[in-house]
Amino acid sequence: MITIRHILCPIDFSDTSLRALEHAVALAGWYESSLTAMFVESALPVTDASPFVGFVAARDGSVDDVHRSGVLRDMRCFVNRAARAAAIHLELEESPDVHGVIVARAAALPADLIVMGSHGRSGLKGVLLGSVAERVLRAAPCPVMVVPPHDAVPPSTACFKHIVCAIDFSESSIDALTWSLSLAEEADAHLALLHVLEVPPELRLSTTTVSSENLDELHLAVRAATLTRLRSLVPSTAAAFCSVETATAAGAAGREVLKFAADRHADLIVMGARGQGAVERMVFGSKTLDVVRGARCPVLAIRR
Repeated sequence: MITIRHILCPIDFSDTSLRALEHAVALAGWYESSLTAMFVESALPVTDASPFVGFVAARDGSVDDVHRSGVLRDMRCFVNRAARAAAIHLELEESPDVHGVIVARAAALPADLIVMGSHGRSGLKGVLLGSVAERVLRAAPCPVMVVPPHDAVPPSTACFKHIVCAIDFSESSIDALTWSLSLAEEADAHLALLHVLEVPPELRLSTTTVSSENLDELHLAVRAATLTRLRSLVPSTAAAFCSVETATAAGAAGREVLKFAADRHADLIVMGARGQGAVERMVFGSKTLDVVRGARCPVLAIRR
């Protein structure tokens, strides 16, 4: 299974980052991990929209000691809303490159997981954490869990009972399955494995080489083979700690994953996020980011 020694949770004092912190606290408890909450001040003028009080930049753009102490105090009050008894290490950094600082800190710890909210306030009018979260997703050295503004998990708890794992049989999606099985064991959850069959449009529209009847037969054969392949990925011991379902869908991957997750009332989606090459970034953006942007529950992206 997986080992999570250290979790990094960037916060921005928004309700969304509070929910992310609640998930991070729960995960830290499950895996006996250390947890660091980080706030990155961009050193730009703070507006009236600031969600905390008494924090301004010095004239040279740096944070003076008095106000730094004030922000750390506000951070402690904020994290206490998520878990008063949890031991959470606080870090305050100052940089205009917010996502770069988060990624660098994750590498330095090193963090085994980043948990962060999307589309929360950064303390600067008109700036959304969503754009930072997407940049972190693209560059993070470890898996990233992104929590949306309207988290499907009840506010009174942070636990996953219905997990959907999207499998495309890539190495990163196989890693996603490992994470899904471990989380399902910790939460005693139902786990659904989904593979989306993306049929090329030219094949579906062909009238000369493939008839509609043959295409339907081909689809059924591919679906049966895919289900068999999915079942072969599940260890025999999984039934002892969780229930596992296998399924296929046809269409655009991002859309079908979201639809399947909604139909199953999922409270967590887990999927692979491929590497950082030019082609892989394109694949990452067209699938994983579509799911992250449209999800109504946390999305855990696993990068190999």
